[in-house]
Amino acid sequence: MIHANIASLDGSLYFAISLFLIALSFAGYLIYILSNGKKIFAKISLAVLILTFALQTFAFTVRWLYSYKIGIDMPPLVDLYDSLVLFSYVIILGFILLRTFYDFDALGLIITFIAGAALTFATFSPLSSSIIEPGLPALKSYWILYHILALFLAYGAFATSCGLGVLFLIKFNKEKNPQKKENRFLRLIPSSNILDEAIYKTIIFGFLLDTIGNVIGAAWADNAWGGYWSWDPKETWALVTWLIYALFLHAKITRGWTEKRMAWIAVIGFFILIFAYLGVDILLPGLHSYAS
Repeated sequence: MIHANIASLDGSLYFAISLFLIALSFAGYLIYILSNGKKIFAKISLAVLILTFALQTFAFTVRWLYSYKIGIDMPPLVDLYDSLVLFSYVIILGFILLRTFYDFDALGLIITFIAGAALTFATFSPLSSSIIEPGLPALKSYWILYHILALFLAYGAFATSCGLGVLFLIKFNKEKNPQKKENRFLRLIPSSNILDEAIYKTIIFGFLLDTIGNVIGAAWADNAWGGYWSWDPKETWALVTWLIYALFLHAKITRGWTEKRMAWIAVIGFFILIFAYLGVDILLPGLHSYAS
């Protein structure tokens, strides 16, 4: 009972409920595909996802108010648990926004899987704890709040571009081999031209936010640690990730690389981002390491 009360006070209970809703949405999108695209299932899944986003917004509000109540003057965003629930949140937000411009219901299956995986890790991993800790004095700065929010909005855009890249590669292969039998999933995927356009737009958006987030992070680091750059493992891999998406935009704009190459960069870039975000933070010691 005590644990349940604390979970409701710090918002973690509502994030756990949102995980259940994401699972329902995933199931709905799966049924949508298996039923040859019956729109009612996609509409229900999207409605559940919007409800999930609203519940997570409420959970963040509760959690942040609770952190102030227990004497922590900053929203809890710097530990593994809070970063993972924020990751899930921005992925859902990105899909909802994209869905208002494009008929990408098939993408919902991939998005709910990624968002659900992040929230599952946050909820059940022994490395992740919902307990709100005070954190280092250097982390009590609004610089880091803006730094994290900008970066995670970029992560949401890159996750979306990865999902679009997967759909593009599936659809492109079929369009180049029309003699192959088209299955029910392929019929629900938009044309490769539309997917390529959406990949390009989401990566531009993500790249701009990633750049802003890194600049803010450098300014905060100079204020907190006395230097803009320290070659911390996370900083190094953040630079690698930034360069990959910079390569994407450079190749797309000036080199005329094929759409297929661009889709592969969108997919591979996201996996490198995941390593930079989770793998480096957990495995390698440094200023950004959750393990420390």
